[in-house]
Amino acid sequence: MALRPHVILAVFKRNFLSYFSSVIGYLFVVAFVGLMAFRAFTPEFFADNQATLDQLNGWFSLILLFIIPAIAMTSWSEEKKQGTDELLFTLPAHDVEILLGKYFSLLAIYTTALAFSFVFGTTIVLKFLTGKSVFNPIDYDFDFMLILANYIGYWISGAALLSAAMVASVLTNSPTVAFILGSAFCAIPVALGRIVFPDWGNLSKLNNLGIDEHLRDFGLGMVPLSGILYFVSFAGFMLYVNLVMIAKRHWSGGPHGSMGWHYLARGVALAVTLVCLNIAVSGFAGMRADFTAERIYSVYPTTRETLRSIDPKKPVVIQAFISPKVPGEYVGTRSSLIGLLRQFDQIGGDKVRVRIVETDQFSTAADEAKGFGINPQQVQSQRGGKFSVESIYMGCVISSGSDKEVVIPFFDVGTPVEYELTRSIRTIVSSKEVRIGILTTDVKMAGGFDPATFRQSPEWRFVTELKKEYKVEQVMADSPITGSYDVLIAALPSSLTEPQMQNFVDYVKQGKPTLIFDDPVPLFNLGNAPRQQKPAAGGGGPFGGQQAPPQPKADNGKATRLMNLLGVAWDNGEVVFDQYTPHPEYTELMIGPELIWVGAKSPGAGGFSGKSAVTSGLQEMLVPFPGTIRQRENAGLEFVPLLRSSTSSGTIAWEELIKETPSFFGMGGPQINRDAPHMLPDGEQYVLAAKIKSKPAATKPTKDPFESEQVNVIYV
Repeated sequence: MALRPHVILAVFKRNFLSYFSSVIGYLFVVAFVGLMAFRAFTPEFFADNQATLDQLNGWFSLILLFIIPAIAMTSWSEEKKQGTDELLFTLPAHDVEILLGKYFSLLAIYTTALAFSFVFGTTIVLKFLTGKSVFNPIDYDFDFMLILANYIGYWISGAALLSAAMVASVLTNSPTVAFILGSAFCAIPVALGRIVFPDWGNLSKLNNLGIDEHLRDFGLGMVPLSGILYFVSFAGFMLYVNLVMIAKRHWSGGPHGSMGWHYLARGVALAVTLVCLNIAVSGFAGMRADFTAERIYSVYPTTRETLRSIDPKKPVVIQAFISPKVPGEYVGTRSSLIGLLRQFDQIGGDKVRVRIVETDQFSTAADEAKGFGINPQQVQSQRGGKFSVESIYMGCVISSGSDKEVVIPFFDVGTPVEYELTRSIRTIVSSKEVRIGILTTDVKMAGGFDPATFRQSPEWRFVTELKKEYKVEQVMADSPITGSYDVLIAALPSSLTEPQMQNFVDYVKQGKPTLIFDDPVPLFNLGNAPRQQKPAAGGGGPFGGQQAPPQPKADNGKATRLMNLLGVAWDNGEVVFDQYTPHPEYTELMIGPELIWVGAKSPGAGGFSGKSAVTSGLQEMLVPFPGTIRQRENAGLEFVPLLRSSTSSGTIAWEELIKETPSFFGMGGPQINRDAPHMLPDGEQYVLAAKIKSKPAATKPTKDPFESEQVNVIYV
């Protein structure tokens, strides 16, 4: 049977125009827009200070329980009541054409109301609140695509429920009864998404049949294929039931008896087929579009690779304990965490099982979280001009079996959520133990006793984070370094003594991966700067006590033999400054132009190298008081710049940037000269970090002064 568009269009016009032929249709649009605005712009919306529709998303399915039946209640019942249904079905039109004409007219009515809400009830209000031109369609200061994804979800969910409300209307000749039945029919998928089912068997999977479960992704700014297929399948099934009911006059009470059981079997078969299709599609990884402006839910290839590497026999279980309401500063972090967890669940398939638990204080969920070591964190918030302290949960436990478990107690503002989750999963699934060495220098990153101050130095947060994923060991350079490390991290090697430097250089010569940080102006302690003498061993009393003479630094702090090995030139008293800033609002808070913003779009060739996986994809980085390295001619090594300053940069000497003040009772010493004179930028982009590696033997120059050494270093 070929569908005739002109017949469908005729039925469509008849129903659509009749709806707006009276004032009731316009009142409905006004009421719908007002109700959505009332739920979207609540006091919580202004407290969260986020231009999103989070407050509306939690209520939208409940709003549909009343709006959708109100639209569809007269679609068939009014025809029966006035007796025009018999006339309608005697027209030269197929039942399918009449059904589609009516359905599209109802969908157009709903779309019209939703469009008014989108344009006037949401977009213009958000433009007004963000201080932008209200009636300029291309001028906005909020995530327009995020709002659009929300409305796509609103539209397709309403389109699905309209088909269910039409079934209710075909069962009666009373619009009032049709409204009640329509609300009851629509309440089933709405309730399935809101009822908390116990973890008995597969009962909890019934939530996947609910509307809220599929609307949640749209509310976060994603458009998932599984959600689209769910709503299309729901609408298709209900339209089939509708078709069977309006065609009842053909098969009910015929010469062969009623065919009710036959059509019931057909309906059950269709339902089973659609459910199986949805389950099959849900197994495809990454079948969703991220509409957010910053693509905050688009996971990196490394994350996908990590999820694919999970052994199906040892699935990873992620349990997230998250407060249902958090202060405005934490709303973004909460949304990002929930959105990424849903992405992990989708991409991981059967390999990853995600459980998100809304956790309030003094609840059963709170007791469960405490058992994993996740406790409420007290955070300060401001509501209604008053400061208060709230206790919130935002932690995860990642486990695989009973022997491996990683706990992330709290995701604070600014925490890289995807990185933390991916790192924890890699720790769980990795069969190889990665060893990282921390070279002991004057920096004392790994902590320990400081003989110069007679104090215990705390472990750096950087090292603490590494220990969450790797086996970290402290490495001494007083004797030859013989350990086998996947990476050796050396911070401020210019502070090493002569024998220590030689042992370190001998290790680097072996071509083992080494990450080196050196710093002409270490802000954490200017006394450790390469231009400064090493602190006296054992310190010295302020009242004339004996003080051991300081040990000299290797190469007078210039790390000459290390630079020769790496084929680079470095002046330990040369500091780079840069006048480029992508954030002028922070200018007054900056110490000076030596706090450099490295940006992907900074003037010149860009601040990050796209040739290396180390920096590819980075957007911004703040680098304080860096130095610069230059590749020597005929070095015979691969030199890949990783970080560069912009063309608005130059250099300043240590002697001009630092002023020496008398040191007494632990005070004084070298300090930053706030009035240091700066030359004009010279237009050069200075290399702040580089990857330095030996070339393959066949490609090396025949006369290479460094040919005997192997190098595999990242130098910052």
